[in-house]
Amino acid sequence: MIIIGTFRHSIELEQALVMLEKIGVSPNRLLVVCMDSDSNDFSSNKKNIDEGSYSKSIEVGMACATALSVVGTSVGFILTWGPIIWGLLASIIGFCLGFGITAIIQRPITRRLKKKPEVTVIVQCHADQSDQIREAMRTNHALSIGLAHASAE
Repeated sequence: MIIIGTFRHSIELEQALVMLEKIGVSPNRLLVVCMDSDSNDFSSNKKNIDEGSYSKSIEVGMACATALSVVGTSVGFILTWGPIIWGLLASIIGFCLGFGITAIIQRPITRRLKKKPEVTVIVQCHADQSDQIREAMRTNHALSIGLAHASAE
């Protein structure tokens, strides 16, 4: 049997390889290939919602809104429109400032950060080892696992 697993280049990959050695997979039945991430131009154009590109901007915006609403409410006691209106205005201005500045700063940083390359692990094994190998890959956060039945030569 041939089992193929894909991983991010991380410590989990190293742990999976150690587990495969403990199971009894010999190094000559194991092939590890680092995939070229520059060839995937289509994936760099899509926005990944899971990365949370705007979540930090929203958090900073809310923090600034809270801070400025406290200041606006305090100052509103001596101004003509009162503390409620000045608190609301200050919170809106604070959110816009915090969100905008953080979004502008984060955009160049996220462009510079590259995705970790993917690594493909190909294991040739006996049928009785396949469940253990797939479980070792699963417990070490394999992105995907494939199974192929190799013909005997």
